[in-house]
Amino acid sequence: MPIVTTSTCTNNEVIPAGRCTKTFFYFVNLYELIFLAAPTIAWYFQNNLIDRFGVYNGFGRNNPTYGVGRNGCGKCLNLNMSLYQSVLINATPYIDLRNISFSVESWIKPAVVTDGLEHVIFGQCPALTTRQCMRTSIGNPGVMSFLFLADNQAGSHIIPNNTWSHVAYVYNITAKTMSLYLNGTLEVSIGSHGPFQGVPYSLEIGNVINYGSLSFSGCIDEISFYPFTRTAVEIAAAFALG
Repeated sequence: MPIVTTSTCTNNEVIPAGRCTKTFFYFVNLYELIFLAAPTIAWYFQNNLIDRFGVYNGFGRNNPTYGVGRNGCGKCLNLNMSLYQSVLINATPYIDLRNISFSVESWIKPAVVTDGLEHVIFGQCPALTTRQCMRTSIGNPGVMSFLFLADNQAGSHIIPNNTWSHVAYVYNITAKTMSLYLNGTLEVSIGSHGPFQGVPYSLEIGNVINYGSLSFSGCIDEISFYPFTRTAVEIAAAFALG
């Protein structure tokens, strides 16, 4: 399978390094497994807020900007928490997270981690009611946090600030587990969670509007949403590709 790579970077590429332009239905090696499970939605932030399929396009709140992406290539979404910047995705049909498994993966370079506050990476929050406000976040004291509201799971390692990290949040509705992966390694997988009960609603990157004060600060380079459980092998492969 041909993989797009760059030895020199102009920061103008549309397809991030490590991605391919087509999907092929055969195996070459372990790391190419991830191409057979393409995300339903993905934002690459190459100077725009467009979903890879052009369906769930976002618009910026309070004028978010772009920085240099990981590995010095491409762009990342640069958010400033003091300005309450975020990206709202209000396209329909809304994603219904009730009674499904799902996974959210992203590359992040947070500027603020250990301030005792929650910093949302991605969320859907129709109501501030138990199991109706989903967030994938950095939580106190700076660890990965997967939250449904009053039904939450925290990771075990503090995420480094000003450093690129790959984070993956996986909810398995059959096992009722929340699993957190940091840089391709499983942090924790605990059951008795969910299911999520919030009605279909808009998505948001970098905050959730119903809270309003959980802003992310730093750069986000790619967010991918999958309506199924990503495996440990797939997540490790995504991290290894960089």
